[in-house]
Amino acid sequence: MSPLLREVLHVVQTTLTFIGGGTVLGFIGWLYRKRQENFEEKVLAMFASDPHKQLRTAKGIHNDYLKNFIKDVPMWVVFPIHNNWRAGLKWRLRTVPYQVRHVWRMKFFMPNLKKVEKTVLRLWKSGLLIRDQAKPQYYKLKP
Repeated sequence: MSPLLREVLHVVQTTLTFIGGGTVLGFIGWLYRKRQENFEEKVLAMFASDPHKQLRTAKGIHNDYLKNFIKDVPMWVVFPIHNNWRAGLKWRLRTVPYQVRHVWRMKFFMPNLKKVEKTVLRLWKSGLLIRDQAKPQYYKLKP
């Protein structure tokens, strides 16, 4: 191990000892709450940006997130047009950056459906959304 790495690890260990584990855990909790608040604001912004103020489900909100992630993909990536194996290989190699970006977005930035459902339910319980009486899975923004 290099002397620089040992010194850095010693500084990190000393800092964590001085600060304390509770403070670090409190900071991680604060980051989690802040991320959840930002997600709730994004969901409310989706409801507010709808010009027709239609009823929405959690699946619809999830699909809107997916649409935002794939809207900048060119059509040649989605529908391959090649006649021989060389053109097919060229197409596969050209699509690698788009596939990597898609996996990155889906793993780290795309909320799962369960998180969207919990957030919508939390917003309804806090009184910011109205639930449809006939179909309880539909919500809209409170006027």
